[in-house]
Amino acid sequence: MIQVTPADAKPIAAVSPGELNDVNVVVLHSWNETRHRVEAVRGEDGTLQFTGGSREFFSLEPFHRMYFEGMLSALDQPGEWFLGRDGTVHYKPLPGEKPETAEAWSPVAEQWLVIKGDPTKDETLVRDLHFRGLSFEHQSYTLPPGGVGYSQAVAALGAAIEADGARNVTFEKCSFQHTMTSALWFRRGCRDITVRDCLLTDLGAGGVKISDTAVPKERDHTSHVIVENCIIHSGGRYFPSAIGVLIFHGSDCTVRHCDIADFFYSAISIGWTWGYKPTPCARNVVENCRLHHLGWGVLSDLAAVYTLGPQPGTVIRGCHMHDIGCASYGGWAMYNDEGSTGIVWENNLTHDTQSAGYHQHYGRGNIVRNNIIARGAEEHVRWSKPEEFFAFAFERNIVLVGDGRLFMHVDKNWDTGRVFLSGNTYWKPGGEIAEFAGKSWAAWQFMGRDNTSVVADPLFVDAAKGDWTLRPESPALKLGFVPFDWKKAGVTGNEAWRKLAAREFPPMTYGLKPKPKPLTLQDGFDDTPVGSKPARARIHKSRPGLIAVTAEKPSKGPHCLQLNDGPDVEPAFEPHFFYVTNVEAGAVRVAFDVRAQAAYELVHEWRDDAQPYRTGPMLTFAKGAISIPGRKLLDLPADTWVHVEVNARFGAGSDGTWSCAITLPGGQPQRFEGLKFLKPTMTALKWIGFASNGKAAAKCWLDELEIGLTAPE
Repeated sequence: MIQVTPADAKPIAAVSPGELNDVNVVVLHSWNETRHRVEAVRGEDGTLQFTGGSREFFSLEPFHRMYFEGMLSALDQPGEWFLGRDGTVHYKPLPGEKPETAEAWSPVAEQWLVIKGDPTKDETLVRDLHFRGLSFEHQSYTLPPGGVGYSQAVAALGAAIEADGARNVTFEKCSFQHTMTSALWFRRGCRDITVRDCLLTDLGAGGVKISDTAVPKERDHTSHVIVENCIIHSGGRYFPSAIGVLIFHGSDCTVRHCDIADFFYSAISIGWTWGYKPTPCARNVVENCRLHHLGWGVLSDLAAVYTLGPQPGTVIRGCHMHDIGCASYGGWAMYNDEGSTGIVWENNLTHDTQSAGYHQHYGRGNIVRNNIIARGAEEHVRWSKPEEFFAFAFERNIVLVGDGRLFMHVDKNWDTGRVFLSGNTYWKPGGEIAEFAGKSWAAWQFMGRDNTSVVADPLFVDAAKGDWTLRPESPALKLGFVPFDWKKAGVTGNEAWRKLAAREFPPMTYGLKPKPKPLTLQDGFDDTPVGSKPARARIHKSRPGLIAVTAEKPSKGPHCLQLNDGPDVEPAFEPHFFYVTNVEAGAVRVAFDVRAQAAYELVHEWRDDAQPYRTGPMLTFAKGAISIPGRKLLDLPADTWVHVEVNARFGAGSDGTWSCAITLPGGQPQRFEGLKFLKPTMTALKWIGFASNGKAAAKCWLDELEIGLTAPE
């Protein structure tokens, strides 16, 4: 179940009960989507009840988006169709098209081909299969009754052609079109596989998947898969978070001279380990690929090439990555995500990206050298999470600064000395680079950064028009930059094949990043089923059962929210939940009823989104007292409902103070004015939460929670 505005629910509130269950509600999260079937709609308050639950997902975006599919009332554009339960096909013709002569296909097969060998037994391996010049088209898929919600990259979703235990298999000059899932998956125990000169387009999910999500045993390991000179275009049409080529734990695989474009998520993903646990993923090579027109402002946290975990020997080189946009954050080109280790990026050209040309979240020992990074709309080089060891080397690169900052994520990250920068050339056409992670160029070098680098025009022949050739007198050449031919990226072969890959796409769409509205919330938890989590709260990694709606002694109505703490609950602040408030300015009021057992320790806190965050109002309910830092306000009666109201102002007119009113059972409100923010520099309110700081086995209850502006500005 989710709740949207009544206006947003209106399109399906009018759908007949007989057709309602066929409507697909697609909810877009940061980097994935969930698909739901509708059980019921309550139009007056925008509540959508799904057949299979809400499939909670932690989102880093400041907003959620959704869209509806599969209803006759949405048939309003040429080329759209709707199939009714009675078998009637409704179709709105394209200009100049006659339905009487148009072809229509109704796929039946959910898979085209299954190659089923047993990797653990040599005698059952499937060997020496070669497919050439075949066309595979039209795959069927039916959304399960309860909907689906995959994690990253729709990893577990099947493919139209799947292989296990296959050796020496080739697909050459074949086409794979009009799928609902991914086209090809070489899963367990496959080796010496080649996909060459193939067209994969109009894909419901991804193109080629290699290996499997679980760390394989030796006989199940997939390796030596080549994807070469392929056009992989227009994917993610049904599952937007799908990927062009996805390598899980495979090793010694090569993706070369491919043109991968028009996906809503990443073009290539390598590795499937979050952190530093060793896996067989190693020595994979991506070279001379053109990776472009990705994201389209639909999903976030994506890249042209995305990596995870340790993978020694992996190299990404000679690629041309451009036109990458995201919904709210993370439209990157080269992206070392969690634990990426031992990876080399060299001789790549990235330009016209919404976010950085290179981003390392966290990892160790990566090398970024001899690349051209140009025209980032928001940033150019990002480092998100320093650790206690060497992160990456950034050397002999050219960074042509566009509208965005040069170095991100947080300025202080770059002061750790765990990134090696040398021999780089930085330049901003038509202006000066404003700062280097908050410092002047002189101060940056004084800190030991880029002592052998320069701020100078690299002298491209005409970068504005796409000629990235360096003139002989380029200062980058003097620093050791080795010219590379970016035109080699992409497919090779005859003119028709290259022309097919060179199709034009519309201008890239960057996420609009609308300013989120301040949160307004009134939740007595009465509309949330017992046992469920609070509908609009964010809960991260909380163990099941720690936070749940209950019918046990609510302050009003039939339900309230129960928190369960104990000595084995980790980390120490769990259980906790919070709301994103999005208040830049104005007077804010929060009210709630709270009841806690004597041993429970509850903290109510208001924060901004600075790094590190700053705290304004804070109340603690623990050890028989209601307190603020350094001061007791009142005695706290055990296992009894208490009403609390907190008020504070942000933005213009804020003096860094707050007030609260506490009403004990049978009493009058007791008011406390002029309380000081814990951090006086806090100027905006982005987070309101409840955390549990005790270790005793105890319970706490909350009810009648209200959050909202009382005086907007």
